[in-house]
Amino acid sequence: MRKIALLLLLFAPATLLSQGTSPGSSFLKIPNISRIGALGESQTADPGNFSSSFLNPANMAMSVHPEILFSHTEWIQDVQNDFLAVTLPLAPGRLGIGIMSTHIRGIEVREVPGPPVATVTARSAALQLLYALSLSENLSVGANAKYLYEKIYVDEATGYSLDLGIVYRISPEGLSLGASVSNLGSLSKFRSVGSDLPSQFQLGGSYAVPESDFDIIASASFVRELNANVNRINLGSEACYDKTFFVRLGYQTGFESRNVTGGLGFRYIFATLDYAYIPFSLGLGNVHIFSLGFEL
Repeated sequence: MRKIALLLLLFAPATLLSQGTSPGSSFLKIPNISRIGALGESQTADPGNFSSSFLNPANMAMSVHPEILFSHTEWIQDVQNDFLAVTLPLAPGRLGIGIMSTHIRGIEVREVPGPPVATVTARSAALQLLYALSLSENLSVGANAKYLYEKIYVDEATGYSLDLGIVYRISPEGLSLGASVSNLGSLSKFRSVGSDLPSQFQLGGSYAVPESDFDIIASASFVRELNANVNRINLGSEACYDKTFFVRLGYQTGFESRNVTGGLGFRYIFATLDYAYIPFSLGLGNVHIFSLGFEL
């Protein structure tokens, strides 16, 4: 029963709102990279960090090395998310490709009250193509085009969306500012009911403080959910020792069931292993995100 309720919440438009459209494709709001989740999704301005490109594609423009990133998310109520991404240098700019898959297994199907006649898996996926360009030493822009696919039982929907972003780095080690809009687009109807993508506007900044063996980054963002008329504030702080060990904390407002986030990271030569933990209240469970990245 809990899976069915969650399925309706995450994927399906609410039939009670059939006179208009309702929120859909909520899998796009899951923080599917551990650094993003641990820092409370606050990295709207995080120039040079590939993982933050999925909050603001302009962040990718100032990354230096080709990278490969794999992440697995154990979301609440048996929702699982897998993500694979790679970024490569171009002349000019940088290109990124990402594939995200979200699924809920074991959803019971009943035709009449009693034992289920079958179990099914609900699936959602997004194929992403990113491009970012540095217009100057301090100013970058980026875009992320997505092809979307969702399937619930025998019903399917497809669509397209676009993220756009800009980042201005005031100083290499200091203040950066950024803004982005995400999930602008549309999704075809499930049967006869349409749904709106979870479009967002984000405005934020980060401040880097290098201190001998320690590097500290504080970040904050304001988020406006355009179709839901909801405002949120995201805060995050990351401390790194000797470019090797990372401790991360975050805080989010605007959610009834979660606020505090946290995580750890470890880098060895060209490989980075990250973990994020997001506790939920109201008996929903807890979230674990594991990410493994390689600089080539």
